[in-house]
Amino acid sequence: MEVEVIDFAPIGSDERGVTKKFSIKDYGQFVFLTRKAGSISGNTYHEGKNIGTKEKTFVLISGKVKLLYRLHGTSEIKEQIIDEHKVIKVFPNVVHKMEALTDIIILENNSIEDIANDRIREAV
Repeated sequence: MEVEVIDFAPIGSDERGVTKKFSIKDYGQFVFLTRKAGSISGNTYHEGKNIGTKEKTFVLISGKVKLLYRLHGTSEIKEQIIDEHKVIKVFPNVVHKMEALTDIIILENNSIEDIANDRIREAV
């Protein structure tokens, strides 16, 4: 598997708004990111050297992104348009980049140190 996208599960809604839930790996560190429409993040892959990069997990809180990815060592590029309220899992050795199609808020379930110790720059 290269990438998995999981919808938040609805719990309920009323005049106050909606309630949804999601599950991620049991790892207590997050990086909070905002990105402006048109910006690109990524063009990297990870070998899965630590818990934060073994399964790179993003939580798309708001906005819409275009995810482009391919398995390292191959040339076939895949593309997904992903709306808010999704968990995005990127597995090891998958070269990936995200383009913010709108302003976005996203959580990365890893630490800055995890990424610094397991990040290889490579264009999708």
